[in-house]
Amino acid sequence: MITRSTVEAVQHHAQLEAFREWREYHAQQTPMAVFYHSKEQHLAAIAQQAQAGTISQFGVDGGATLRLLSSQFGKRRVWGFDAWHKKGPGLPETWTGNIDHSRHFIWTKHEYKRLKSTMPKNVVLRAGLFEKDTIQRTMSDTPASVIHIDSDTYSPAKLVLTAMRRNIVAGTRIVFDEYANYPGWRQHEHKAWQEFCTEHKVRYEYTGIAHMDVSVLVKQIG
Repeated sequence: MITRSTVEAVQHHAQLEAFREWREYHAQQTPMAVFYHSKEQHLAAIAQQAQAGTISQFGVDGGATLRLLSSQFGKRRVWGFDAWHKKGPGLPETWTGNIDHSRHFIWTKHEYKRLKSTMPKNVVLRAGLFEKDTIQRTMSDTPASVIHIDSDTYSPAKLVLTAMRRNIVAGTRIVFDEYANYPGWRQHEHKAWQEFCTEHKVRYEYTGIAHMDVSVLVKQIG
């Protein structure tokens, strides 16, 4: 008989294994990244070191992280991409972390308009599923300063990275919101980034960690 306590024990074990895998993986990286107590501290450190260029987030939902990000850059424009009311509930793929997203991310057009009206003045939202043409038309070929990817799963993260290829240059900082520290972390944003690096000959280093959030600095590409 499977009880709630049994399920919780299995989840707890899976989470501990994920912590162990990430700890061993990270220990092999040189130089090792800085650990931050919160997302806000992590983003503040990134903003202090960011070069000139565009700032964008892919996967905004209610905008909590986008507000934090925009607050770090004064009057500089910050782009926010998400589907909001232009898709059904859940994610396009199953996330293997510790939350069932199948009934999350449900927005009406009215709710989206209300969210948009409350955003900081330096934020510009783009509603719709991630599409390469839309991203490239919006971001043009301007070098990227900071890219924040909060897609959770592999395919949309890979699409964003591919669409932003001409924007990603030496000095670009990329933040992944669900990169590590959860069951199956190697199959999602981590996998997308590793594949992108192999395909485009990217050299990078890890710079920051805040629980599942991980940031990288691109050193060379192409």
